[in-house]
Amino acid sequence: MIPARSQIPTDPDPGNYVVVDVTQFSTTVPELFANGAKYVHITENRGEEPEFQQEHPEAKIGGGSGPEYRGEPGYDFFNSPSFVQDIPLDGRPTAMTSTNGGNAVTDLRLAGDDTVTVYVGGLTNSAALAEHLRKQTEPTYFVAAGSDGNPSPEDIAGAMYIARHLYGDPPTDHHRTIYREIVEYSKGAKYEHKPQIKQTDLYEYALNFDSRNVIPKLEGQKLYDVSEGE
Repeated sequence: MIPARSQIPTDPDPGNYVVVDVTQFSTTVPELFANGAKYVHITENRGEEPEFQQEHPEAKIGGGSGPEYRGEPGYDFFNSPSFVQDIPLDGRPTAMTSTNGGNAVTDLRLAGDDTVTVYVGGLTNSAALAEHLRKQTEPTYFVAAGSDGNPSPEDIAGAMYIARHLYGDPPTDHHRTIYREIVEYSKGAKYEHKPQIKQTDLYEYALNFDSRNVIPKLEGQKLYDVSEGE
């Protein structure tokens, strides 16, 4: 377990690394794929997405949340699993990053070599991802993205939830209640004072356990859903 993005080693050991950012990146990415995205290009820096769209006019790009969580001008969506439901994505490429999860993916890509494989996992795709990882021979490391360089309870809980599936001790309803409470106590009170979309993202999407069969895997600078044929 790597408990925060800031603790990603400069020379990661070979293996599979699962980036866990429950609110929002690890929930938004599976929703992009579930709604038809061809791939998710992870930009190294926020602000590079319009250039990507110029090179790929059919692409949809994600930026910051903007005022009142309605998105920024010039962008098609932002890091919100509920907001991307209304974006026409069927077969289109997408591009985005995020402060914690997206940047953790980039950190691993830049620090690692071809022996480091990066996945994105959250509470919604944990069972499918764990089943995929069980077939691999390399060790698995969990990267709980955290916030501002510090560990976040909801990301550590998300990593532990995936690990239960991975190591043959699948979560029971009782376990899910506990993990749900950790995430709710971590974020729920904070979101009560934010626009409704934040609560929707949390309660209807991030906490929708094992609802997606998406397996986002990094190839080059792009995440692809490799669940087909699993």
